[in-house]
Parts: sequence; C-alpha cells; structure tokens
Amino acid sequence: GSQCAVPGAAFDDLKPYLGNTVECFASPLNCRFERYYSAFPGLEYAFGSLGSFFGNGTLEIQEGSFEVNPPFVPEVMTFMEKRVNQLLSDPNKGPLSFLVVVPDWGGGNSTADACASSKFKRAASYISATDHVFADGAQHRVSDRWRPSSWDTAVILLQNDKGRDKWTLETETLTNVVKKAFSRAANSSSAPAGGKEDVFAWESRGSRKG
Repeated sequence: GSQCAVPGAAFDDLKPYLGNTVECFASPLNCRFERYYSAFPGLEYAFGSLGSFFGNGTLEIQEGSFEVNPPFVPEVMTFMEKRVNQLLSDPNKGPLSFLVVVPDWGGGNSTADACASSKFKRAASYISATDHVFADGAQHRVSDRWRPSSWDTAVILLQNDKGRDKWTLETETLTNVVKKAFSRAANSSSAPAGGKEDVFAWESRGSRKG
C-alpha cells in the first residue's frame, strides 16, 4: 500500500525546536512542505523533489534539519540508518539533525534499536500504537485521512555536535510534543471511541478504506 506520513501537527509543534525540516521520504501527494526527497525524482522534480535520499546527491548535504520516516521495510530502514550515520559521521559537515520515525518492533535488532544505541542520539520517545495516527498514504482518495498505527512508534533525534548546539531538544520535551502531536485529536475534530485507536476496525472498513 501507499506509505503513510507523519501528521501535520507534528511538523508544526516541532518547528520551534527543529526549524523547517525537510522530509527524506515523501511524494507530491504526501508531503508537508514544497521541497522533499522522494522515490521517483525523475518524475517528481517538477513537483518539488530534491532527488532520492539514497542518491549520491544527499552525500553533498552540508547542513540542515530533516525528518526521516521511511517505508517500514527492513532493508529500506537499514539503508536509511546507514546513510544518516554516514552523514553525521563526516566531521566536515555543518549542523545536521535527523528526526527518525520508525516502528518500534523490539527484538534488539531493529532500526529503532540501532538508532537508539547510536552515539548521535540526543533524544528518544516511544508512542503506543493505540495512542497515535499517521496520515494515510492514500489520503487524497479516502474520506478519513488519519490511519491508526499498526505498531508502537519510535521517534529518535539524531544529531552531530553542531546540530545539537543549533537545535536543542531533550527527551522530555520531545515526548511531550510528539505524544500530543501524533494523536488524532491534534489533527482532526473526530476522536476514536474510548480515546484509543483501533487498527482492526480501520482495516475492516472495506477495500477503499474510505
């Protein structure tokens, strides 16, 4: 299916701390800002794409604040973590910040685990699956654009030293912000029954999920 996106409220509420972030995995139909990295830059340059995050061009990034919410495919997430680590490890780079949003699958060998154990980790927060939503990747053709998460989600801030100095955000503040901003209530006037999301009810809505 189509890749989900981080809710708009999260970008807005984190802006005072992380500035204007650039999405590393987006599309013309599923982006928050005008400039982003995407899977099909050849088709999407005209719509604001900066290229593929896995392309050689990203190695030339010198500084910036980025939001990293890759497709939840193990190989893609592993490649993402290695690319982010490669950029942060370059001592010649300016301030760099990557807010990574990945599923918290546990097991000690997931991308969330790798990011949480990184020497570049500055803050981390974990959100229960029933307490948050993502913007549906098919939001342009469904009636309810907010999709309950299928898993607990890890939100991990990775920065080099210059990035930490420019965009300071500790775990307590990150947790307070994302747990509110990822909720349906922060993004929609509707609220789930009992205050908790039900992914099983969402999945049973029919083939169009609308």
